[in-house]
Amino acid sequence: MKRLVSLILTLTILASCAVLLTACGDKESENFPVSVGGAEITAEPKRVVVLNDAFADILLYMGYDTKLVGRSVDCDQQILSILPSVGYAADPALDTLTKLEPDLVIADETISESAKNKLGAQNIPVAVLNRAATRDDIKQLYIDLGSALGGKSTGSKKGEESFDKLFDLLSDYSSATKNIVVTDAYLYLDEEGNYCTFVKDSVEEMLLSYNGAMNVFGSKTSPAFHSADITDDQGNVTQADEMYIRYANPTYLFLDGTVAKDGTITSPVYDKLMSDSNLKNITALKQKRVTFIPRKNFLRPGVTFEETLFTMIDVLNKDEEAAEAASSGTTAPTAAPTAAPTQAPKKAEPTKAAATKAPATEAPAAEETPDDGAIVVDGEVTDDGAVTDDGAVADGGEVVDNNAGYEGDNNGGYEGDNNVSYEGENNGYAGENNGGNVDENGNSI
Repeated sequence: MKRLVSLILTLTILASCAVLLTACGDKESENFPVSVGGAEITAEPKRVVVLNDAFADILLYMGYDTKLVGRSVDCDQQILSILPSVGYAADPALDTLTKLEPDLVIADETISESAKNKLGAQNIPVAVLNRAATRDDIKQLYIDLGSALGGKSTGSKKGEESFDKLFDLLSDYSSATKNIVVTDAYLYLDEEGNYCTFVKDSVEEMLLSYNGAMNVFGSKTSPAFHSADITDDQGNVTQADEMYIRYANPTYLFLDGTVAKDGTITSPVYDKLMSDSNLKNITALKQKRVTFIPRKNFLRPGVTFEETLFTMIDVLNKDEEAAEAASSGTTAPTAAPTAAPTQAPKKAEPTKAAATKAPATEAPAAEETPDDGAIVVDGEVTDDGAVTDDGAVADGGEVVDNNAGYEGDNNGGYEGDNNVSYEGENNGYAGENNGGNVDENGNSI
């Protein structure tokens, strides 16, 4: 009898195992093989080398970081620094790469045919994907990368869900900032040293628009400003790009650049702006409302997208809160100065973000309030131009004289002693003129 019971139990266990194996086999068969980017992937990849920083950013956002074993030098996200580099995306060091024993390499269209052929000869599939130029392109990248690493059914679905999650979060952050009535712009230099900005409907311009401010160059259809000279009626000659930037006069500037731990700024566009006697007095520069964000951050549609938007909104909200406090006659709470987050909160609740406007961690007010536009470094507020690791401006919202925030009678102009928002040399918005520009002498134009 005991032998019979034992035999029945053994048969039951074997049957259960067979069912599990069949289920696993069915799941594997519905996901692989899959064809992505010209590569035939026969089984779920376990060891992946990624050669494009934007693709790496998406993989990080989707939670596939545990599969990554190597990267190109362009994939310089901090979380990937522990991975060995295999050189450049176009011509990776194949000896180094093959020693990592990858079962999949993910590259962009810049990879050389020679590198692809040599990897193929060693039975290492290379999925070549195109970099994103639009929102739809980003969605397709999520689906393709999900399919490559998770399969045509499970992975594809994960990719689409991850894309929706990211852009729902970006939209919620944007909705929380719609009452920020300020202007901004992003500037960088091209290889010839010309001022450039983001093109309308590009991936970069799309992310900038989510911060809630009005991009003064949002309608540009080409990156570079015209470099031809403009001669006025008095014979004065001004370069066109200088004229455009000067009269656009953004309240905030986001500039291509980085800031070292010791506060050293590396930003060619900032250096050029500050060397121009006219441009260095535009509102954003004069009032130190400048934040340095590398341009590449606007092309990484994953974890970096979220971090970058969070940084911009945090900078804009600090000024808005200061303006509200001045309008109500109260003192805004002093927040502990912090650098922009290295990684945005993964489980941020949009409704909470809307209520708190993505604040920095609060702390008791300091004994002394620094000069307006002070910049923070290593947790200390200073007046000597020190900057945070990411260059975020700590207190861009200068409140002077008896400014009382937004003035209704003047249709949105900031109220000061002369009832104008930014007059005189700043060529900003005049309250009495319902938001119009003024010249260097404060006259309406």
